[in-house]
Amino acid sequence: MAITDVAHVALAEREIELVVAVTPTGPLAHAIDAYRQAVVVRFGKNSAHDSPPHCVVARSYHDQPSSVRAYRRALAATVLHSSRHARHIAVTALATSGMWHRLEIDSPSLRALTLGLMAPGANMTRGIHVTAERHLRLVLAADFAPADRDALSELAHRVVDPMLPAQWEVGLWRRSNGAWTTIWSEAAR
Repeated sequence: MAITDVAHVALAEREIELVVAVTPTGPLAHAIDAYRQAVVVRFGKNSAHDSPPHCVVARSYHDQPSSVRAYRRALAATVLHSSRHARHIAVTALATSGMWHRLEIDSPSLRALTLGLMAPGANMTRGIHVTAERHLRLVLAADFAPADRDALSELAHRVVDPMLPAQWEVGLWRRSNGAWTTIWSEAAR
């Protein structure tokens, strides 16, 4: 193994990927769970099953494990100023294509939460850039067989009503060994 290969491995072990995401609870979450279970039974798992249903609002692609504490503090402070019940998060559409099916989301509240997180973000992570997601969405299905597209779309439209009520919980997730885990949750505070 060349020295550059060793350096890349060492760097990869030190860097982590973090995302701030919101997850639905309540009737919408129950409908999404029912849809995901029906998909597994009828078509098998797809890449949307690799993590819980979520909408990413901000991310840091490369950061250090030591910065997690700063993210937790910044999130706790930002979330404290926004009541979960006062957040306006609108699911505007259930959109489908040949590659994915997703819920489109619009939320000035989530944009404000992201700005609140990003303001101290440059200082808390030694200048590592925290990026806000431009398009808010919750992926229902992705990377499925092209032959399943129409049946998955029909199932999504039958089971998941975008108008169902939901509460949304903020969380900080970390990718480790290809899997996402929650390392801070609004519900746990």
